[in-house]
Amino acid sequence: MSPPIDPVAAPLDMRGIGFSIAGHQILRGVSLTVQPTEVVCLLGQSGCGKTTLLRIAAGIEQQTTGTVSVGGEVAADPTRFVPAEHRPVGLVFQDLALFPHLRVADNICYGLRSAARRRADVETVLDQVGLAGFGKKYPHQLSGGEQQRVALLRALMPDPAVLLLDEPFSGLDLNLRDAVRDDVMRVLRGRGTTAVMVTHDPQEALVTADRIALMRRGELVQTATPQEIWDSPVDLEAARMFGPVSAFDAPVSAGAVVTPFGSIPASGLPDGTRASIGFRPEALGLHATADSDRPRGNVVGRRFLGSVVEYAIALSASDSICTVRVPPSQAKHADEVFISADPAQAMIFASE
Repeated sequence: MSPPIDPVAAPLDMRGIGFSIAGHQILRGVSLTVQPTEVVCLLGQSGCGKTTLLRIAAGIEQQTTGTVSVGGEVAADPTRFVPAEHRPVGLVFQDLALFPHLRVADNICYGLRSAARRRADVETVLDQVGLAGFGKKYPHQLSGGEQQRVALLRALMPDPAVLLLDEPFSGLDLNLRDAVRDDVMRVLRGRGTTAVMVTHDPQEALVTADRIALMRRGELVQTATPQEIWDSPVDLEAARMFGPVSAFDAPVSAGAVVTPFGSIPASGLPDGTRASIGFRPEALGLHATADSDRPRGNVVGRRFLGSVVEYAIALSASDSICTVRVPPSQAKHADEVFISADPAQAMIFASE
């Protein structure tokens, strides 16, 4: 058996990770480095390989190709494999796996060797997540959100080099999910914990991550900050991961692309290139009056979403359907409207 890795504060480093099972390729050449104190979200649709990648980092699965380093030391390569129990990682998975016969304090401190630390730390950490005085309760006496907080604390108590979380909030209702997530992130930031979290919720990734690692069909397609990945997605499919995008295809001519909303500069794309131009719903506006740059459209769908009203607009001059979101104060009740676009918010890609 390989010796345990020294749990120093260092990044998780995964290079060229491939994984196959029964001849089916799950991961292809994935490389990801997570820096100390950084929170990275693995984002992607179900089946894209993000949980498999997390399990490989944890040592629950062994990659087919590539190298995993944890805490600055190699944990798995073609000649070495350190099992999960000897890696300095903390694990929080969807099923939580709390011990039902142990009280909360004993669950949190399970596996810690120092009795003095158990006594000194348990009430402090419980108070940090709003569970002061819960140490003597059993898991079945807790709500789902309270159990989630306990699972987090148990994973954090050994001071892991990396905390791995697999969709930890997916089982909670919407309002509770936000509150628990805020508590968890406050604790992680306060302790300077390096963390990797799997999620299929793009909004969750945007509000929690320092960087988002966007996965698709077993590959890592883009790694960037939330702002960067929102403003400059790598392609149209990446843009649509974060919500609806109204897109138009046209050739680049004289450094620009002609859209229903006028000419949009296409810097970086040579003339003759077929381009896709996308607009998020917030980049489009609704108007009751005509203008030379405003195409006419018919309202084919309208949804009130609280802070915004979302419209589906069929453009009269084409077969395109645009999604537009405006504040309720700017809502239009007519069946025929005119649409404007903010050129600064246009996203332009070479057509696939």
